[in-house]
Amino acid sequence: MQFLKSLEVKVRRFRDKLSPLLYRGTQFHCPVCKRSFRKFRSAGRGERKRLNAVCPYCISRERDRLVFSFLEKEKSKFFNESTRLLHIAPEPCLEPSFRNWAGGLYLTADLIRKDVMEQFDVMSIPYPDGSFEAVFCSHVLQDVPDDVQAMKEFFRVLTPGGWAILNVPVVATLSSDHNDQPRNVRSQTDNRPDEHLRSYGDDYPERMQEVGFEVKTITGSDLFDDQSLQRMAMDRIETGSIYLGIKPRVNSDG
Repeated sequence: MQFLKSLEVKVRRFRDKLSPLLYRGTQFHCPVCKRSFRKFRSAGRGERKRLNAVCPYCISRERDRLVFSFLEKEKSKFFNESTRLLHIAPEPCLEPSFRNWAGGLYLTADLIRKDVMEQFDVMSIPYPDGSFEAVFCSHVLQDVPDDVQAMKEFFRVLTPGGWAILNVPVVATLSSDHNDQPRNVRSQTDNRPDEHLRSYGDDYPERMQEVGFEVKTITGSDLFDDQSLQRMAMDRIETGSIYLGIKPRVNSDG
């Protein structure tokens, strides 16, 4: 079994190296790696298969390209030489830029993955209050047993005025928890936690607000025209939105 996994990894790496040549062209453009292709790679299987979803070079998905474009445009607003950024379940395509932009500290973390700087549970972050100016956590909270507690922890470790982007897949009108019936149950040989413990709805920003965040929702149409969104393959529902939370500054008059 281990041999097959190792072989699969080698095949995937070879495919990734070859993809930029196989997909050479100009119809699609990736804002993350700044390269163009005749098409993007597909993602998902069966009914969930998406054409032109993954960049052949940097492996960015629609949601990655959206958040990268936003932060790159607003880089001077969100990053400086002293910014300390906590990046949960880091996306390889975003790591290099985040590491470069966060001048104070760039820390990657995950509960299970070993390719990170630290392993810990986001429901109990082992850092004091106000340890970071920024937190980035994308498509993780739907798998956390207590997402509100995790958001409270993100809020706690932020400095006043700090920001957190806590993106999730929104698939319904109202959010609903189903911890007792995960949408993705692991096999007995897989020691990773079950996934999709809740389905988020349009009311998701309210969860962030209840924790204390001032929330702003950003979509692709806030950044680009329709033609640009199509060329970057960000013109579909899977791109999602950016959920930006700001921790209010302490009112010195209060």
